[in-house]
Amino acid sequence: MAEAIKIRKGESGRVTVTFPFNPTYVAKIKTVEGRRWHPEGKYWSFPPDNAVVKRIASLFEGEKLDIDPSLQTRDFEDLRRELVSRKYSQKTIKAYLHYNENFLKSVKKNPAEVTNEDIKKYLFYLAETKNYSASTINTAINALGFYYGGTLKRDFVYAIKRPKKDKKLPVVLSQEEVSKILSAVYNIKHRAILMLVYSAGLRVSEVAKLKVEDIDTQRKLIHIRGAKGRKDRYTILSDITATVLREYWKEYNPDVWLFSGSKHGEHIGTRTVEKVFTNAC
Repeated sequence: MAEAIKIRKGESGRVTVTFPFNPTYVAKIKTVEGRRWHPEGKYWSFPPDNAVVKRIASLFEGEKLDIDPSLQTRDFEDLRRELVSRKYSQKTIKAYLHYNENFLKSVKKNPAEVTNEDIKKYLFYLAETKNYSASTINTAINALGFYYGGTLKRDFVYAIKRPKKDKKLPVVLSQEEVSKILSAVYNIKHRAILMLVYSAGLRVSEVAKLKVEDIDTQRKLIHIRGAKGRKDRYTILSDITATVLREYWKEYNPDVWLFSGSKHGEHIGTRTVEKVFTNAC
């Protein structure tokens, strides 16, 4: 029985490859850049790069391979497609992909080898070591449950008990504090953004994705499209906010997006909106 070609993560962090002497194998391994031969241990080593591992695995396709699970990566394309087809938001898709990738890196296993105990230990790690909030841990549970329970049709993940949400009161600014923040902003675009957030009670993502056609100055309404839960809604456009928007329109003359981003044809990013608020504070 042929001995397996072993691909491991060495103590130095480099990728190590060992196999019985075979001129064909040696010729193949010498085509990989960054190689180093270690005569004392009779193995090859390579830089710790996922592309290197994939390259080596492809070279020995059809041969018996024994690859360290911690070196095996997944692109989670099946998960991403399922999330997109169900119309999940980009923010949720990004979070679900992150926690599934992070989980496999933590347990150093393939999805087929993952157990209920692995997930419990991972969640404990997030709570105890990383000190994540209950809300964040619940997002991680949803992400793992969607993939293992929904996509891979495994049922063990539902045995996980969800942590109770942290009981924290929301930070509510006084009228004076809001007034001071707004008066500290001289850029008319930034002022218009903050006025919409505070006067209309918009989320950061909602104000960032507003289109020019969403502002109805005649009826004094703001049309919020695809709000939380993918539902449309209307909210009130105050007189003072309408006045600020008119000043903004005269100076910036927005086309499609009410607040355009740095790249042509794109709306302003949520992080930019958050930075506007932080700078004002």
